Amino acid sequence: MNGDLLDREGIKNVYTVRDLNVYVKSLLRRDENIQNIWVRGEISNFTHYNDRHMYFELKDEHSIIKCAMFRASNKGLDFKPEDGMEVLCRGDVGLYIPNGKYQLIVNEMLPEGKGKLYLAYEKLKKKLAEEGLFDDKYKKAIPRVPENIGVVTSEEADALRDIVTVTKRRFPNMDILLSPTPVQGKGAAPKIVEAIKRLDEEKVDVTIISRGGGSLEDLWNFNEEVVARAIFDAQTPVISAVGHETDLLISDLVADFRAPTPSAAAEMAVPEKDELLLKLNELKNRAGNALLNIVEINERNLKHLIKRPIFQRPELLIEESTQRVDELKMKIQKNIELFLKQKDQDIKGKIERLKALSPESTMKRGYSVVLTGEDELIKSVDEIEVDDELKVMMTDGKLKAITEEVIKSKTKK
Repeated sequence: MNGDLLDREGIKNVYTVRDLNVYVKSLLRRDENIQNIWVRGEISNFTHYNDRHMYFELKDEHSIIKCAMFRASNKGLDFKPEDGMEVLCRGDVGLYIPNGKYQLIVNEMLPEGKGKLYLAYEKLKKKLAEEGLFDDKYKKAIPRVPENIGVVTSEEADALRDIVTVTKRRFPNMDILLSPTPVQGKGAAPKIVEAIKRLDEEKVDVTIISRGGGSLEDLWNFNEEVVARAIFDAQTPVISAVGHETDLLISDLVADFRAPTPSAAAEMAVPEKDELLLKLNELKNRAGNALLNIVEINERNLKHLIKRPIFQRPELLIEESTQRVDELKMKIQKNIELFLKQKDQDIKGKIERLKALSPESTMKRGYSVVLTGEDELIKSVDEIEVDDELKVMMTDGKLKAITEEVIKSKTKK
């Protein structure tokens, strides 16, 4: 019957109660707007079950929400939650499947006063990060062997004594310039800024900003924006050594280096003088040995060169050069003679060819040359008339003749 009813009504999906709760829980988990959020409220109905998980409600004057904080998250709390306490909780909105009620799974809890500071810290941290004040590309290197170091802290601070003790142990004659300032309390932040600027104007090689541990409120001046920007703007490399190693402050993030303690900051800034001297002596010895090796190698090469015949009898070099010059001169002379001989033969051949073509050679073969009475060469019978006086040249003399008749060739056109 039920199946028929479902088919008749056109119903496609039927959830069990648990399936519905699981689905709604998955929807809540996927909504980023209600995940990893901060909620402020007053604790009520607080229960610390078997000293493990904490169950309570957060309420304000208008509403209430169930909360659970499991042991993995609450074991690090530095205070004891109780009813009526104003707190700030960070967590994820979810749904408890067995009873279908939504709740806040708390991952972090802060007392109201501390919570406000923490939110301010997170807000400034995000702002400065977006501006690039934490970027590695702006971090300055610490000089390997600084001539002096500057310290920003209180004159009575244990941190100052630690830095001086470590510095004098590592490098006894290192100059330490103190720029004193209050490091705690209202109005300390501007004075810390002034202290940083004083050392920057003194052009110290490295600045250490330091103070001992304390509560978030005690350390808060090093989370102030003016201090962060003074550190970032400093031309001097800055080491931040504020609070304990677990305290990550804005000054730590913007400084060029972070040290977990004041003593560690001094070790970071100041090298071991004895170690430097040892390395310097090692380098000096290595350089001396390298120089001796070069000298020995060059000395061996020189001795080897001196033993060569050319250095035993230097005149051999001149004699060989002289012989080479003579050989070149003879070769050049021979080439010149051969060239002149070839040219002489060419000229003689041309002379013989010219002689063979000369009129004298032609006349020796039985030919003669006919001239007019004025010794002009006659090339055609058209140039001669009857009774012209002619001269006939032969190889052994001349003849004079008078033209009796001009007979033209029949083949002439």
